[in-house]
Amino acid sequence: MRIVILLLVLTTNIFAQSATELFEKASASYEQKEYELAIDQFEDMVNLPMYSSDVYYNLANCYYKTHQKAKAVLYYEKALILAPYDEDILFNLKLVQLQLVDKLAQIPQPFYTKWMMKIKKIMPIDQWAKMGLFFILLFSIFSIWFLVSTDYKLKKKLFFSFSISLIIGLKSLGMAYYCFSTQQVSAILMNANSYVKSAPSTQSEDLFILHEGTKVIVLEEFNDWMKIKLSDGMIGWVERTVVEEI
Repeated sequence: MRIVILLLVLTTNIFAQSATELFEKASASYEQKEYELAIDQFEDMVNLPMYSSDVYYNLANCYYKTHQKAKAVLYYEKALILAPYDEDILFNLKLVQLQLVDKLAQIPQPFYTKWMMKIKKIMPIDQWAKMGLFFILLFSIFSIWFLVSTDYKLKKKLFFSFSISLIIGLKSLGMAYYCFSTQQVSAILMNANSYVKSAPSTQSEDLFILHEGTKVIVLEEFNDWMKIKLSDGMIGWVERTVVEEI
């Protein structure tokens, strides 16, 4: 057993050292303006079983420097998933979006929807669920303690404790459900330009054209096609090969 644990620790340490070395090499290549080399090195890190907003952010910067706007948007968006309030990522993404051909309007959202979306970004769905279950467990413990206790002062404190635990637990689980029910698969258009079709067929009517870097919401998949929705509410079908999921 000790040998297995030691091997796991050594493997973890070697992996961490390898990732650190790769990041330092890629960063050095970027500083030397060897952007294509830096892209290859950062891409190697993306393929590792790890997730880092810094890796995605720096890879996006490399793609931006090499005028690959769609790839830049893709990796800025990936970085934002892990660090939704990072000002550098938000600024650079906005900078690239201003250079895109498609300038799509946003459907106005009620203030409470915006408020919920901000809260949703505080933690991933699994963390909301874990926190909810933890406080429900606390509620159960405090409740049992309350029932068996004969100390009046202690019972008052326990009543307050299990009430707060229940409220926080239910709200956290409710937030986890909200996160689950509002999950959306987003993607970035990678082709220089692509026609959006009225149906999943090359023979169907062309509705409109989109250009590289445009962010879309994936509503449905059918064979080699994806039904997409734009921020302005427009809906249509594109071939799966022209978009890449975030």
